[in-house]
Amino acid sequence: ELPGFSVQVNLSAAEIKRLADRIIAKSKETYDAVAAVPLDKVNFANAIAPLAELDAQQFPLVQACVLPRMVSPSEDICRASAEAEKRLDSHFLLCRQREDVYRVVKAFTERGERIGPEATRFVQYLVREFERNGAKLTQTKKKEMEKLKSLIDDLNLKYIQNMNDFTKFLLLSEEELAGMPLEFLKDLEETDGKRKVLLTGYYVTPILEHCKVGSTRKQIAVAYGQKGGNQNVAILEKLVQIRHRLARLLGYSNYSDFAIEPRMPMTSRKVLEFLEEMSEQLSDLANRELTVLKELKMKEEGDAQFGMEDLLYYMKRGEQHKVDLDIGEIKRYFPVKLVISGMLKMFQDLFALRFEEIKDVEVWHDTVRLFSVWDASSSDLLGYFFLDIFSREGKYDHTCVVALQNGCMCSNGSRKVPVAVLLSQCPKEFDGNSALLRFPEVVRIFHEFSHVVHHISNRATFSRFSSLRLEGDFAEIPSLLLENWCYESISLKMMSGFYQDITKSVSTEACQSLKRRRDMFAGLKLKQEILLCLVDQIIHTSENVDIDELIKDLHPKVILGIPLLEGTSPASCFPRIAVGYDAVCYSYIWSEV
Repeated sequence: ELPGFSVQVNLSAAEIKRLADRIIAKSKETYDAVAAVPLDKVNFANAIAPLAELDAQQFPLVQACVLPRMVSPSEDICRASAEAEKRLDSHFLLCRQREDVYRVVKAFTERGERIGPEATRFVQYLVREFERNGAKLTQTKKKEMEKLKSLIDDLNLKYIQNMNDFTKFLLLSEEELAGMPLEFLKDLEETDGKRKVLLTGYYVTPILEHCKVGSTRKQIAVAYGQKGGNQNVAILEKLVQIRHRLARLLGYSNYSDFAIEPRMPMTSRKVLEFLEEMSEQLSDLANRELTVLKELKMKEEGDAQFGMEDLLYYMKRGEQHKVDLDIGEIKRYFPVKLVISGMLKMFQDLFALRFEEIKDVEVWHDTVRLFSVWDASSSDLLGYFFLDIFSREGKYDHTCVVALQNGCMCSNGSRKVPVAVLLSQCPKEFDGNSALLRFPEVVRIFHEFSHVVHHISNRATFSRFSSLRLEGDFAEIPSLLLENWCYESISLKMMSGFYQDITKSVSTEACQSLKRRRDMFAGLKLKQEILLCLVDQIIHTSENVDIDELIKDLHPKVILGIPLLEGTSPASCFPRIAVGYDAVCYSYIWSEV
């Protein structure tokens, strides 16, 4: 009942199935109508506009079917959502393979009808999507392509399910956790006189950063580094084989060339050159940084043998030597609620927006909040966003943004406003006290909320160009740019306050220290990212690669002689290679450059 808002949330399993049926029926009806247009009578109104309108109307309905698998506490609803997503993906692939519709769209491009630049771009995208989805293939090859895409979807889902296993943990004594802050230990469940450490990033990263016991760091790093297990490595290797088969069907020599062709580098060779050049340019800096870390380890442990389990711990030690900043103390200035309220205020000030919380709305969980967004000067409604930021079992494990509705013009002259949801896994309140965020988590949430604001500020005419559906190598740039506000005193003070007295914001000196700390050990941090990007690129350009052996071989070459930690398997727990960023992991570094 909200203006411009057609997103359906909190659907039952049966409602999700019925909605998917309606989407498929309407989509088929529209494609049939376009296919029936005689080739000598095609124009924008009968060939292109119906497909643009279909995208505008159906995107929020599709997202209503797909979102529940990421957020719903009900297993039945999650299952219905996953099944609906699979059916819809399969249907849309068939639509994009329809040669009869492709012929009509292609005929329009040859008529030379004068249309605006955004409409011209939309037509170019339509042609490209038909061709990349196999519209020109024989019927037999189309069926094979559909089968391969279905297999890919199934394997993607299994990989993520294995990653989201919240049942794995280690039991460690307080002696084994020496160096950990008291509030961290209090947060751990006690079992048989030991502390239960769940193998999630929220618990693992602080231990790798602060635990003084080298054997504990190694134990945690190994356990976390094999979280997805051999099962996920096998899934990834199978995924890569199927992707190569898919690319060859479409006439490409490998999957990487297929994935990169529409992006800025255009070829996998260009990406490999870029990554190798970056790695080489960083070597001198990273070597100097590693020498500092080895000296610190020698002083503290009398041992210069340096492993991956030592990296985060001694980076923290190095930061403490160079920067007068107590990270444990800084965390006390970032209660979740204060970070969120300060962040909302800052974006309102920066972009002349007004956020208004809408109470008493039906949502998928009682911790979810909904806001409307208004232009502060004109009072125009710009869009809506949901905040679903607190952790719960079964919810998607990473901080991200999902677009629920795209901002675009409809055929009746009305405008759909953008709607998005910010998902995260922030800790919940404990004993009435707001949980605290580590500073990297503050930056991550700020980065993702920048995507929300970018999505809502978009004024595209076509749903296809609404902001989160950007050119792939540009998508991260707005958030990378805005992330810089996390290192400015004026904005940090807005997002902070001592947990026992929120009137005391983080000091100016601490803000300056956080800024200096950001670029410390940048060479080593980027080297790790480059390693995974190289692995992603190599497995998607070559056949039958043993991924674990490849990482074992590349690791010391890229990470300055440090071997892969024995017993770990990065390929088992690196979701970007498996889902969403396959063959294009390079894009984040490319965006930064």
